[in-house]
Amino acid sequence: MASATRRKSAADELFARVTRLPAAELREFETRFAAWRTNGNGGATAHEITLLQTIQQNSSLPTTQQRRFERLRRRHQSECLTGPEEAELRSLWKRVEQMNVSRLCALVELAQRRGTDVKTLMRECGSTETPDVF
Repeated sequence: MASATRRKSAADELFARVTRLPAAELREFETRFAAWRTNGNGGATAHEITLLQTIQQNSSLPTTQQRRFERLRRRHQSECLTGPEEAELRSLWKRVEQMNVSRLCALVELAQRRGTDVKTLMRECGSTETPDVF
């Protein structure tokens, strides 16, 4: 019983530390943990880790840009965009599309390397199952 309590305490401490990581370090941790968890607890190759990093890095815009993108999309839906805002939204859409292509290419390659399909891989990695995460 004491060891179970000790393990829980270590897990609680680890969770507390992980939740305090800055966003960039949290993404790095998630990538490494996903590689460890999905490929035999640590057997991920360097190329697979690179693919996982590509997937993670291209899953969303940086926080401030993501918020701006969402705000502009809402304004576009309500037909309230100014000319400069419309240009900014087009630029962000272009970036999102490029990121989606990079992310999906990495997902396909990693799924092929692991002999699975993209949807299963995304579930195993803890990723969203929607192809467009933005």
